[in-house]
Amino acid sequence: CALPIWMFTCPQTVNPLVEHLERASLEHGCIVPVYCFMPDHLHLMLMGQHEESDLLATVHRFRLLSGKWMHRHCLPGWQRDFWDHVMRVGDDWRNHATYMALNPVRAGLVENYFDYPYLGAIVTELQDVVLRIDR
Repeated sequence: CALPIWMFTCPQTVNPLVEHLERASLEHGCIVPVYCFMPDHLHLMLMGQHEESDLLATVHRFRLLSGKWMHRHCLPGWQRDFWDHVMRVGDDWRNHATYMALNPVRAGLVENYFDYPYLGAIVTELQDVVLRIDR
């Protein structure tokens, strides 16, 4: 199998991964206020919907489901570890979500974040999460 350098640049790859993310988040009671598949990596924000929500289980389930799918399609899997940042009460998570949504703009992939096809949210609407940006 040939290994693509820019793995997350086509809907045939990203759409199934979004489906796995949605499945994992719903199974474990999580909201995904924003996800952003950049060409070679993923930015993801998770929030619990209730006391029984399990963020770590969501990440593990997503990595399992999507990793199996990538393996079946001869794509490289996820790196072993991932970088996480825990938001505390009082942190302005909308600023973080907005920063994530602007990654494709900063990378020069689009002029407006809403034009980027691999940016979205699960169980909420992205436009309700991202702060107003005058561009």
